[in-house]
Amino acid sequence: MNLFMDQELSEPPIGKGFMDYEEVKQILSRCPDLTGLDEAATAALFWLGEERTLREGEVIYAEGDKLDNTFCLLLSGDLIVEKAGAIIGGIWEHQIFGEMAYFTRERQRTATLRVGSTRAVILKFQLAPAELSSARFSTLRRYLGLHTWDRFVSTSQCFA
Repeated sequence: MNLFMDQELSEPPIGKGFMDYEEVKQILSRCPDLTGLDEAATAALFWLGEERTLREGEVIYAEGDKLDNTFCLLLSGDLIVEKAGAIIGGIWEHQIFGEMAYFTRERQRTATLRVGSTRAVILKFQLAPAELSSARFSTLRRYLGLHTWDRFVSTSQCFA
């Protein structure tokens, strides 16, 4: 059973107009940060996504902002990661970002993420913590939790 519903669409789904529907689906399915995520969770996540095109310098998340129940997948371009105004890293194509706020006690953004390339295209997922905790997304929660831990450890080692 293919949960991505591969039937012909007369027009692209709302919010997914810039990139080809199939291309976005393939990027999500092959995202290294989501390797091993079952097809049902991947398909559900796909339909929650809203594609956005951003210009250089635009802030996606600001350090200290409260969780707005979103995280993203970078489809194209690159992002700059800043902490206290200093650049500490980057996010490149086909990486998940913004998930850390779901796993902090304060439920707030731990860094500022801004577009570093001339243009970036993201897939932004709206998912409340209660939804992320549901059985439907249990695999996703586990993967995002592990991804967050890996990022935390690698960032901690940079400052050690």
